[in-house]
Formats: sequence, structure tokens, C-alpha cells
Amino acid sequence: MIRYAEELYLTDRTRKDLKKIKRKLYLGAGMPEIYVIKMADNINDVFDIVPATMFKSRRYRRRDHAVIGIAESRRKAYRLVESMVLEHYVRCGAYTELKADYLCRFDAS
Repeated sequence: MIRYAEELYLTDRTRKDLKKIKRKLYLGAGMPEIYVIKMADNINDVFDIVPATMFKSRRYRRRDHAVIGIAESRRKAYRLVESMVLEHYVRCGAYTELKADYLCRFDAS
């Protein structure tokens, strides 16, 4: 199941096409130019950047994913993650509790 953060980090193009991108991710349609920023599955990392083509696999699509951002290229996905980390640092003054801060952005549903 794909869960989305209440406030997604998006680039200009993905903000414009967000409904279409969400529908295609749910259905597993191929979007080779789209990259998804999600919370990491392991405890050592904070974010994973995966191509949307990974969601073509039914097995991968049915796993739990907590999506925090969507970008139209790998480079822009890296820039989004960089801005997310810097935003956290400016707000908190440290990099501690970075993962917990972003996990609380998901609603309980």
C-alpha cells in the first residue's frame, strides 16, 4: 500500500501532474522519468530514491511505502532530498531525529 505524506515534496512538473502520477503508481503503469522519494525500509537510512518503474512489479507495489516526495528526474530527486535535509537542519539545528521528524508527517490512516 502506498501512503503519501500530508505535504509532499514536489518539483514543478510533478506538482502539476500529481493526480495522474499517483494513479499510475497505484496501477503500476510505467513512468521511466519519475523518481519517488520514500522513507527507507531499513533502520540505518532515512530516505530511498527509487524509479517509478519499480512500481510495475505487483509484489513491490503491494508492499508498504511511505512516499515523502516525487521528482521528474534523479538529479531533481537528489536536490529535493538535499533541500529536505537542510530544511530540517535550519529548523532543528542538528541532524538528529531526522527520520522521526519525517515519519510524523504521515497521517494515521
